[in-house]
Amino acid sequence: MSTAAVNMEMEDIKVVAHSSEDGDLGLLHDADIAVKGLNDIETIGDYLGMFGADLIRRLNDEYIPVHHPGRDETLNVLNEIKRPLFNAQAHVTTALLKGFLKQRRLFLIGEMGTGKTSISIGILFALMKEKLGGKGRVIYMVPNHLIKKTKREIGTLLDKDIFEVHFLRNYIDVIRLRDSGKMETPPNKIEVYIIARDTCKLGYVYEPIAKWVERSYTKQVLKGDDIKKVEETVFRGWVCPDCGGQLMKEEEDSLVPMDYEDFFNKHGKATRRKYNLSCANTVRLYMNSDPDKDDYAVCGARLWAAKNRDKSSFIGVSKKPPGPAPRKVSPADLFKRYFKNAFDLAIGDECHELTGGSAQAHAFHVLMGCAKHTIAMTGTLMNGYASNLFELIFRMFPKRLKEMGFNWGEVGKWIDLYGVRERITKVRKDADLNSSSNGTSSRTTVKEMPAAAPQLFTDILSDVACFIQMADMFEVLPKLQEGPMNVSLEGERKFVSCVTKIQRLPGRRKRKVKKGMRLLAPSWYLQNKLSEVSDLLRKAVEKELLNGQSVLLGSLLNTLLSYPDVPFNFEGVYHPDTGKEIVSPKYRLSDRALYPKELQLIKWVKARLKAGRKVGIYATYTGKLGTLQRLQMLLEERGIKTAVLESNIDGPEREEWIAKREEEGVQVLLTNPILVSTGLDLLGFPSLYFYQTGYRLSIVRQASRRHWRIGQLNICETVYSGYKDTMQELAINLMAAKMSAALALEGQFSQEGLAALTEGSGGSLANELAKRFVGNKIDGVESAESIWGKMTIDAAEFAVPAPVISKPLENQNDLNTVVTFDSTSLTDVRTYVGSTLEYALLSWASEAIPEDLYGRFELQVEYVANNVQLGVTGLSVSRETLLGDYELKWIPTETPVEEMELRRWVYSLTNKPVDVRPVTEGGEVRLELVVEGKKLKTKVKKAYNVSEGQIAFNF
Repeated sequence: MSTAAVNMEMEDIKVVAHSSEDGDLGLLHDADIAVKGLNDIETIGDYLGMFGADLIRRLNDEYIPVHHPGRDETLNVLNEIKRPLFNAQAHVTTALLKGFLKQRRLFLIGEMGTGKTSISIGILFALMKEKLGGKGRVIYMVPNHLIKKTKREIGTLLDKDIFEVHFLRNYIDVIRLRDSGKMETPPNKIEVYIIARDTCKLGYVYEPIAKWVERSYTKQVLKGDDIKKVEETVFRGWVCPDCGGQLMKEEEDSLVPMDYEDFFNKHGKATRRKYNLSCANTVRLYMNSDPDKDDYAVCGARLWAAKNRDKSSFIGVSKKPPGPAPRKVSPADLFKRYFKNAFDLAIGDECHELTGGSAQAHAFHVLMGCAKHTIAMTGTLMNGYASNLFELIFRMFPKRLKEMGFNWGEVGKWIDLYGVRERITKVRKDADLNSSSNGTSSRTTVKEMPAAAPQLFTDILSDVACFIQMADMFEVLPKLQEGPMNVSLEGERKFVSCVTKIQRLPGRRKRKVKKGMRLLAPSWYLQNKLSEVSDLLRKAVEKELLNGQSVLLGSLLNTLLSYPDVPFNFEGVYHPDTGKEIVSPKYRLSDRALYPKELQLIKWVKARLKAGRKVGIYATYTGKLGTLQRLQMLLEERGIKTAVLESNIDGPEREEWIAKREEEGVQVLLTNPILVSTGLDLLGFPSLYFYQTGYRLSIVRQASRRHWRIGQLNICETVYSGYKDTMQELAINLMAAKMSAALALEGQFSQEGLAALTEGSGGSLANELAKRFVGNKIDGVESAESIWGKMTIDAAEFAVPAPVISKPLENQNDLNTVVTFDSTSLTDVRTYVGSTLEYALLSWASEAIPEDLYGRFELQVEYVANNVQLGVTGLSVSRETLLGDYELKWIPTETPVEEMELRRWVYSLTNKPVDVRPVTEGGEVRLELVVEGKKLKTKVKKAYNVSEGQIAFNF
């Protein structure tokens, strides 16, 4: 089920599928390229070039979508929503409601900003109206920082008289709901219960109640005249607290006693495993005196219990247990116990974070069992690995996967079918290993690769998922520009001015403003030190790799990504196991210098602020390294008002905190991308700058779309910054390549994406970064510019994004002014666009006014801009449609036509506007004179103190 019959956008593929007017799939052929035979097929594009027609013909015959936007209409009940859904959202809502006729649980996979929350609200409203008479119960499980936003969205779309919202903040609220008896009576309206994902999974801490027993005795041994005491152990093992038998486990088709490590891991932490949850001993029932005739049963006693904070000993003395022991119950367990099938719809937001065997994933599984229908929403379904989806899909569709032959926990079987495994066999030849053999030894390692087979889409997702992309929302969204902006390590040795504000000192009336200078780091300063640090790390890793796996890959990765940005906070690199120094702290650089990447950021921010665009800056290495605080200081030195969103701001308060900072006039927002990666809107910051990207693909994808969302009126841009020929540039390039594979499972197909799905990419992004750098294979990665294919930002120009220009300019560097004509009006309306109003006015003046007046017009252009903003007949200015740039419209028919009148009119535009209005006193109008010019200085004679016997001469 999809928003289109098959939403396949094959870019750069020789056969492209598109929808024809009657709704069937058609073909678009590339006449320039043809595949002659099977031997010519090298890529998926070649395969589609030969067999694409047959494939699409078969799709038309066999693939019948539940809902087709080209043929089917949306549900009429959606028109009753207070704020109507957009057309694409309404079609997705209709498709999901039709899908509930065949499946109880469905996926909503929508790109960030498409309004998944609004779609889910439309689904619950239509479901209640169509099937339940407008009454029902809905349980929402959302991230903790989206609680208030979800309630606000419901109030915006639905009438307040038809719904009520309840927050479940902890397990006590769930108990109160149970005791109120409300769930035992039919609902009177739409009841929405919202619970935070972190709250839902929190519960008590488990501790083993099985007893570890060691029985030993001491015996005396007589050896000659000496008596020697020998201690021998009779029994050692775990004992069931109920039946008293020794706990056993199955191992290699036989039962063996459990060891101490079966309940505690190597770090000494109690660990629950599948085989140590309950006692499997056989217990006699004593129903018959003859043991041979008596019956036996499995003990089944629980071996784990809640850790009590006030644990009492056998003699009645209370004692505190080691470690945490919170007295609380998991709300998910209470839902499972009391509210089974009590809800009509369960909605899980950001379900890509509910994959794997986490406690949050288990809590969502419980909520699914408490509802008749389920919607799982996400913007980034896949993190690159096929195993990532196994447990989420098994929880949602257990019957289907069991029919396919899967059982719970068989992740390896899933990887063999839908993923890729890498098997590496290392053979070592040495004559000393075995004198009677060939002298070789081998070691084989198997690991999963970040890839997924295309069959995962067709077998699992095609009929249980609905897709919506930002391309479907172009009716309401502006343009997005995205790309890398890399900086050279080589900086020019020069001084850069800055202004440092010093707070008012005691006893002074005015705050002192001090001008200062920062030295731009020269080319050899950062480049040479980074080269030495990377060489030391590479040698240490290569030395460890000779003996097997290296534990220094993580240190190498994080150091080389963070060191170029914060070399002044470098504290050295030490071996995680031995503590041996790998890189000395002496490579720490000065914090007084200004580094090339920082200078580029400052110029970029100042250019955006000059155009009236606020900026959001992301940095990954925060905390101890202090990247955000460093950037905040550099920007505030130049008079730019900034704010730092830190992790100590609670999730539910972050949206309100950002809004408050905007009201205070903050121009630049700095934060770690993980704090805003899900749900939060940054509509007020249309320019986003990744000062650091890190290597977590899902976080980068989520955070890069916080501004490009419904309600945005400005052109949006996302910039990824890094130093050239370093690990930072390699990370950006690899991240762009892996993005294609993730997009393919979300309905956005391309030749590169399909290839990435099937071929894999050599390991996780972190490991591949480290190994490529160690192996000096940086140049073999395709650049991010060619992968994104949208834009590459030139750091030398810092051009502010402008609307799309249909006719190319003669001078491509002149991006300040663009002249267009409005053909929709009956009159001759001419439009002039500029990055500032002055540029647009000068462009208009060069065409409209006499040449001899242009010099005065250019000198007085600021006064002209003020007059136009106050209101001039024939000229109007706006900034709404051109998204940050000024648009000047001129109607020649409304301005003077005769030459003398035109000259007087232009001359009046160049005068300073009257900003002091007539004052009324006693009914009479009194005009005040406005004088222009500088204030004259009064000459004062210098006074001399003349003492007795002296003569003063004043010349």
